[in-house]
Amino acid sequence: MLNYLDLRHLRYFVTVAKHLNFSEAAKHLHITQPSLGRQIAQLEQEVGAQLFIRNTRSVHLTKAGTSLMHDAEEILLKIELAINRTRQISFADIGSLQIGFMSPLEKYDLPHLIKKFRQKSPDSDINFLKFGADPLNQALEIGKIDIAFAMKQDVVHSSNISWKLTSFSRTPGLIVARDHKLSVRKSVNLSDLVHEHFIVFSHSEFPKSYDNLCELCHAAGFSPNIVAHTLFLETLLLMVETGIGIAVHPELTNDFFTNHNLCFVPITDYDKYSYDSVIAWKKDNTNPLISLFLETMKEENILI
Repeated sequence: MLNYLDLRHLRYFVTVAKHLNFSEAAKHLHITQPSLGRQIAQLEQEVGAQLFIRNTRSVHLTKAGTSLMHDAEEILLKIELAINRTRQISFADIGSLQIGFMSPLEKYDLPHLIKKFRQKSPDSDINFLKFGADPLNQALEIGKIDIAFAMKQDVVHSSNISWKLTSFSRTPGLIVARDHKLSVRKSVNLSDLVHEHFIVFSHSEFPKSYDNLCELCHAAGFSPNIVAHTLFLETLLLMVETGIGIAVHPELTNDFFTNHNLCFVPITDYDKYSYDSVIAWKKDNTNPLISLFLETMKEENILI
């Protein structure tokens, strides 16, 4: 029975085995060489085997020592991993998570997900920050937020960003007022919009969306007549509802159209531009709540 064997004995043993020099090992462990020698002798007594062959010129592992070296390193590694995992779980219970997103995610996608996440980590501090597309990605890059619900096109080429597709993706199409002539159509082509007035999100906040709209309209043979810019979805919907113009936007839930007297009309030749939604995070972000949040999304079948 091993009455005195503890982790300290194993750490001392592994250090000597790696250096094969008691003097160097003692310096590394910040103890005296005689004290280290006594610890190793005590370990050998406990395991009932000689672990080192040593003389005035050299130190070598015995066959038994070589066997113990392999097992001891594995034991110490498992203990270190167990301690780190315990610390991460403890931190996750009281840690904080900064979530960045774009509208309208907060209205029909995030609430249910956050409720499920808080069941896993009820004491964690969750903060929400709403951005346009470009500021959202900048916030992710500089570490202002831990995770971002972003568009795939905005993060896929960033070497220091990890991402996964989500089920939050929406089909792109046209939003018009109910009394607009196009509201009765089952679908439209981009070329049908040549004489329409467009309401768009600000280029400074959503540069890729803005540029893609212009590019696809040009491919359809015209330049979009942009009459208004906005930073917010609510403002865009209000301007569409009041007849100022139309808007190209991913499909929204039915309550948006019912409450705002709006209609959604698919654009058949707009599929060249993807509105794939992703969750993204920096590869070097060690916040344990990120993996816990991803686990929740996986359980809720939100990750693709």
